Amino acid sequence: MKKEGAFVGFFKRLKNDYAFRTFCSAVCSFTVTLIFTGYNVFLAARYRTSWNAGIAIYYALLVFIRAFVFASEYRYRKAKLPPEVGEQRRAKLFLFQSASLFVIDFALITPISMMVLQQKRVAYSLIPAIAMAAYTTYKITLSIVNYIKTRKSTEPGVRMLKTVNVVDALVSVLTLQYTLLMVTDGRIEGDMFILCACTSFAVWGLLIVLSAVALARAVKYRKNALQLPQNKV
Repeated sequence: MKKEGAFVGFFKRLKNDYAFRTFCSAVCSFTVTLIFTGYNVFLAARYRTSWNAGIAIYYALLVFIRAFVFASEYRYRKAKLPPEVGEQRRAKLFLFQSASLFVIDFALITPISMMVLQQKRVAYSLIPAIAMAAYTTYKITLSIVNYIKTRKSTEPGVRMLKTVNVVDALVSVLTLQYTLLMVTDGRIEGDMFILCACTSFAVWGLLIVLSAVALARAVKYRKNALQLPQNKV
């Protein structure tokens, strides 16, 4: 009976608590990203491919920032500090997490350059490519919708996880672009090379903007936290 009650309580909280639902969803994303990290590390070691090494670093950074958000929120909730002290510590961590997004952005320069210069080879048929396109469309749509929903959220952990999801989705768009080009034509020359380069670095520029917005929010959040009145002992 206790197990059944806990099971029902879990799904009831999952339905009604947006922050809790966000963290549960992020655990799934964390697991998938961890698998992709290990897979690309294996390919890089087995075939000595620079592409897989570069993209493994990117996935590893995503794993790190998601894990850091989980750990930070867990410690914050468990510590049960006075509100003003807890918010100040939380704001400091939020600022560090936001700044870490720029590390992910710059880690992508090498994989993006290799895609544009055709130094990554794929062996997909058209059917998996179409399936990948459908999944990427779903991923980017869901991540953007959820990102917009968190604009007024007071939970920094929720906002950070949603921002990381958008970053992840945008990189999936880059990979999809290259995959479809390789499947349908296999060449990036002339005007197609210019278009591919422009779209790739336009997406990368969008990632920089996204990181800048997250950092600005974190700075504002920390400023507000520092202005909270201190309890006198």
